[in-house]
Amino acid sequence: MLPFLSKSFHYVGMSSFVVSATVLVACQSTPKQEEQVSPVQSQVQQASAEVTPQQKTINALLSEADYCLAQNKLLNPINDNAHDRYRSVLLMDPDNERAKTGLQTISLRYVELARTAATHGNLSEAQTMLKYAKGIDNNPVVQDAVETLRKQIGSMPPAKPYQAGEGEVVLDPKMLQAKDPQILAQLTGVAQKAKQTDQFVLIIARSDAEGRWVYQQLRNAVPGYLVRGDIRSGAPTRVKLVKSLD
Repeated sequence: MLPFLSKSFHYVGMSSFVVSATVLVACQSTPKQEEQVSPVQSQVQQASAEVTPQQKTINALLSEADYCLAQNKLLNPINDNAHDRYRSVLLMDPDNERAKTGLQTISLRYVELARTAATHGNLSEAQTMLKYAKGIDNNPVVQDAVETLRKQIGSMPPAKPYQAGEGEVVLDPKMLQAKDPQILAQLTGVAQKAKQTDQFVLIIARSDAEGRWVYQQLRNAVPGYLVRGDIRSGAPTRVKLVKSLD
């Protein structure tokens, strides 16, 4: 009996060894299967690794520009508008279609503003809106709107001279174009009064570039003080102090 029992014990031991070995092999192979990365994950990881710092900056600018566009911040406020951000993107990526489309959208919005102004008889404002549109993206739609407005203005009686409102400082267009010292003196007076009263400065200008230049002169006139204000389209070019920007 003892030899038989010994032999049986031997067979059982061998079976246990085979089962244990099988389980060990299975356990060792499982992590290898889990470590395999799917093609989709691989593509995502590769795409993430390929995003350059410049592309990240472009993506951020586009998101901010789209938000400003949705908020109708087209050319203003200064340093917080859709136009400047789309332009910044094109400086880094001249072929960026999203930025080009954004500028076209801004241009077309100014065309619509020009049409609305012309409908209400505000031809001067309509002309200013079209100047903005042409300066941003002079596409065929803008060109057609300019021609239509030109014909409309030609059929209208001459406009009456502008009557300055209370507290307004009207800037002579010829002196303004020449950046005459008298203009700088007028703007210095406005800036100093804005500092004394802590009021906002409303700038009405014929173009965005002109409005920005006027604003810069106001800031230069009072070093160390941040002149708060806004630029709006219109003619003639003028500035006035207001308690709030409605």
